[in-house]
Amino acid sequence: MPTLYLLPCPIADDTPHHIPQVVVDTIGQLDCFVVEKLRAARRYVRMMIKDYDIDGADFFELDKRDQAQSLKLVEEIAVTGRSFGLLSEAGLPCIADPGHQVVDHARAQGYDIVPLTGPSSIFMALMASGLNGQEFTFHGYLPIKEPALTKKLKYIQDQVTKTGYTQLFIETPYRNIKLYEKMLSTLQDQTKLCIAQDISSAEEWIDTKSVKAWKTQAKVDLKKAPCIFLIGK
Repeated sequence: MPTLYLLPCPIADDTPHHIPQVVVDTIGQLDCFVVEKLRAARRYVRMMIKDYDIDGADFFELDKRDQAQSLKLVEEIAVTGRSFGLLSEAGLPCIADPGHQVVDHARAQGYDIVPLTGPSSIFMALMASGLNGQEFTFHGYLPIKEPALTKKLKYIQDQVTKTGYTQLFIETPYRNIKLYEKMLSTLQDQTKLCIAQDISSAEEWIDTKSVKAWKTQAKVDLKKAPCIFLIGK
C-alpha cells in the first residue's frame, strides 16, 4: 500500500543533528515530495544525504491557499502508486504549517499516513516555559490590526484567568516588538509571559516572567527572529 510520510525538518539551519536517523533513511527511500518551499526542500535533502539523486526526484510545491491544487497533486501522485513525503520548511508538517489538506486527500486516496518525529518549536517552547503543559491552546497568528488584536489578547487573558490553560501564539518576526508592547499594555500584571526566540539555534533565548517584571526590565531585544509567545499562570 502506498504511504505518505510526514517528514520533519530542522527549525534552525545549524541543527541538522536534531533530525532522527529514521527520517534520513526514509528520505533516502523516496523520490517524490510535496513541499512548502521548493528551494528549501531541495537544500534540506542535499544536506541530509550528500549523494542523493536530487535531479531524479520529483518535488511539488504546495500552494497553501489552493485546496484544489492540493487535491490535484495527491491524485496525480496516487495514479502512479508512489509513496511520497510531505516536507515543511521548518519543524513538523501540518503543525502551525500548511499540509493538512494533503494528508486528508492522501487518506481518501487509500494512503497509509506515517508521521515521523522531529523538532517542534511550539512544544519545545512549552517544555521550557514552566507554564501548564497539560492543558494548552495554540492560536497560530493573532490579528494584525486594531481593534481585533487587543480584543484577541483580552480574550486570551480571560482564558488564562478562567481555565489556567497556557495560551500559545506566534508572529511574523518583524512584528515581534509591536506585539510585545501590545501584550504589556493589555495583559494583567500578574500574568506570566514566556518568550522563546530562535529555538534550537545557537542564538536560542527563552525566559518567563510576570508581565509586571517584563515592564520593569531594560528594553528587550526581539530581533527579527522566529518567536513563540506563551501566556499563563
